[in-house]
Amino acid sequence: MADHNKSRGRPAKAGHKGVFTKDIRLLMYGFGDEPNPAMDSINVMEELVVDYITEMCHGASDVAKERKVNVDDFKFVLRNDPKKLARVEELLHMEQEIKRARQNFDVKEIDEHAAKKLEAQENL
Repeated sequence: MADHNKSRGRPAKAGHKGVFTKDIRLLMYGFGDEPNPAMDSINVMEELVVDYITEMCHGASDVAKERKVNVDDFKFVLRNDPKKLARVEELLHMEQEIKRARQNFDVKEIDEHAAKKLEAQENL
């Protein structure tokens, strides 16, 4: 990963250190580490995560060239990693399902509100 960043002339930024500490600690515990993992371990994991995300964003940016980066650019970068690409597809599918569910919920909620309002007006 580091070679990839060096070849681009983009050094890793130190300004992001500690941003993901709490999340990484919980993830490490969730994946079998002890409740309070060593800070060295958390810092190494955070560095790996930030480097990976940076590498992915740079790769997607390279694919997009002059235009705005979109989801398809990230999918292209992941084309040689079927597990990660499948996970992206799964998450995108779930996002659509959640949007549809929210729309249905909002419509039902609006219908209930309108029915109550109409009933209140009829009682006047």
